[in-house]
Amino acid sequence: MSTPTIQPLLEPADGVRFELGGVLGTRLRAAIDGWLLPAPPANPAMLQMFRDRDRLPRRNLLPWSGEFIGKHLTAGTLVWRLTRDTRLRASLAGLVAELIAAQGEDGYLGAHPTSVRLVGETVEGGKLWDVWGHYHCILGLLLWHKEAGDAAALEAAVRAGDCVWEFFYGQGRRLGEAGAEEMNMAISHGFCLLHRATGEDRFLQAALEVVRDWEKPPAGDYLRVGLAGTPFWKTPKPRWESLHDLQALAELCWITGDEDYRRAFEQHWWSILEGDRHNTGGFTSGEKAVGNPYDPHAIETCCTISWAALSVDMLRLTGNSLVADELELSLYNGILGGQHPTGRWWTYNTPMDGVKKASAHDINFQCREGSPELNCCSVNAPRGLGMLADWAVMQSEAGLTVNYYGPGTVAVRLPSGAEIKLEQTTEYPRAGEISLRLRLSAPVRFPLALRIPTWSRDTSVQINTEGQQNTEAGRYLTLEREWHDGDVILLSLDMSPHFWVGERECTGQASIYRGPLLLAYDRRYNDRDPDDVPTLAADALEWRDVRDSGVSTPWALLELDTEGGPLRLCDFASAGMDGTPYRSWLPMTGLPAQPFDRARPVWAHRP
Repeated sequence: MSTPTIQPLLEPADGVRFELGGVLGTRLRAAIDGWLLPAPPANPAMLQMFRDRDRLPRRNLLPWSGEFIGKHLTAGTLVWRLTRDTRLRASLAGLVAELIAAQGEDGYLGAHPTSVRLVGETVEGGKLWDVWGHYHCILGLLLWHKEAGDAAALEAAVRAGDCVWEFFYGQGRRLGEAGAEEMNMAISHGFCLLHRATGEDRFLQAALEVVRDWEKPPAGDYLRVGLAGTPFWKTPKPRWESLHDLQALAELCWITGDEDYRRAFEQHWWSILEGDRHNTGGFTSGEKAVGNPYDPHAIETCCTISWAALSVDMLRLTGNSLVADELELSLYNGILGGQHPTGRWWTYNTPMDGVKKASAHDINFQCREGSPELNCCSVNAPRGLGMLADWAVMQSEAGLTVNYYGPGTVAVRLPSGAEIKLEQTTEYPRAGEISLRLRLSAPVRFPLALRIPTWSRDTSVQINTEGQQNTEAGRYLTLEREWHDGDVILLSLDMSPHFWVGERECTGQASIYRGPLLLAYDRRYNDRDPDDVPTLAADALEWRDVRDSGVSTPWALLELDTEGGPLRLCDFASAGMDGTPYRSWLPMTGLPAQPFDRARPVWAHRP
C-alpha cells in the first residue's frame, strides 16, 4: 500500500452520535418514514432485476437501472449514521444481504444478461451505464461496511471491483469501450475507495488506468483540462455525472501525494461555484454545467447531490470554511427544497422560479414493472440530508471544527480519545443566536474552531462571562483553552439581509437571503400573483416574523410593507410545497452588480 503524503486538513469526526432537533430533525424522520423504509418493499424490482438478469423475456431496463439499489444503500446508510434508527438499520442489513446473494460468481453486480453486460446495450438500443451501476453498488457497500462493520459487504465490493477490472484491463479492453464515458468512468472513484479500504495496489493501478482513459476522446480529460485552467462547463464532459469522476482527483491527491491532482480538483470546484451554482445552492442547468448560474433550465436533484459530495471532498482537502458555507446553502435550500415535508416524494427539478413537481411526475419514464416509484432522483435525494454526517462536526489534527448550527446534540470523540458532547440551543437558521454548551467528564485542553459564515458581517462570540472574541466573516474562529463541563459559548450571527444581484436572464432582479436561507415569494402566502410582485428597494427592506400552520409550515415567514400592501416571503425550502408557483428572483432596485470574488461569493452582497 502506498503511503499518503498529503493528508486531508479536515475529516469527519470519530465516534459521532447525533440527536438533531428542529426542522432538520423532523425532515430526517420524514425521509425515513416516508421513503427509505417503504421504498424497497413497494419497489421490489430494485433487487429482483439482479436475480432476473439472465431470465427470458429480458427486462426492459433503463441504462442506469443498476444504480438504484446502490444509491439507496448510500443514502440510507448516511441517514442511519445521523439518526441510528433501528428500523432503518434492519432494512439496510436485509437489502445488503439480498444484494450479495444476487451477485454473480465472477463478482458481477449488475442487472443485465451475460451477453451484453458492461459494454452492451439496453433492449431499446441505448448504451448501458453498467459500470456506473457497479460504482454505486461499490459506494453503498463500502459505506455500509464502514458504518456497520459488515465484512461481507466489503468482500462483495472487492469482488465487484475485481470483476470490472478483469473484464476491461485484464482482457485487453479499455473502459472507453463501454461508452457513456462520464458515467462509466466514475468507477475511477470507486477504485480509489477500494484501495483505501483494502490497501490493495491493484485498485490504485485500476484507478490510474481509468485516468489514462480520460485522455482519449470523447472522454472527459478531467486532469489535463483542470490543470490548464479550463472552466468545468467548457470541458468535454460537463454533465453532472462527471463530478463523481472529479472525486477521484481528490482521492488520488491523498493516495499519491501528486499536487497535480489537487490543482485540477480545486480548479474544477471553483469554476463550478463561479459559473454553475445557482442561488439555491443547486447545480447544473438541464443536467449539465453551462457557465451561467441564471440559466432557467432544470436543476436536477441528482446534480445538487453530486455537488454536495464534491464539496465535502473540497472541505476535507482545503479546510476552507467557505466550502462549509456552500454545503449549508445547498442543504437548507436546494436539497431541502426538493423534499416534500412528509418525506413521501422528492423533486427531479427544483427551479429557482416556478413550481415543484414530484420526480415521479417529471421523469415518470423511468418507472418500470415492479419499481413504479424508482428513478435516479428518488433513490439519491436522501443522501443530501445524510451527508450532513460528513461535515457537521469535523476533526483536525488536534481539535474539532463545528460547521453545523442547529438545535440538538452531537457526541464526539476528540483526537486525544476524550469524549465530548456539544449541546446547541437555538432557533437557527430562523435566528442567529446560538448557545453551545460543552459536556465533559473531565477538563481537557483542545482547539475548537467555529465557522463564522461569510454573510455574517457583525458576529459576537462570548465564552461563559468572558468578553467577546474577535471574528472575521468567512473564516474559522479557533478557541484553544482548557474546557470544563458546562462551559457555554454564545454565538450571535448577523441575520440582516444580504443579496445576490441578478444578471443575464435575471437582470433587474435579486435574491434575498436571511442568514443561510434563501427567501422566496409563494402565492400561497400572498394575495398578489407572481407577475404582480412589486419592485423592492434593497436599502429600505424592513420585515417582521409571522407564523403559519399547516402540513408545509414554513421554516421562516417574513412580512414586508410595500406601497401595494404587505408582501410575504418564506424560506425557499418551504416554497411551492402546496403546488403553488413561487419566485426566488425578485424585482429590486438599489443594488449594484458585483464581480465574482473567491474570498466573498456573490451571495454575500450588501447594499
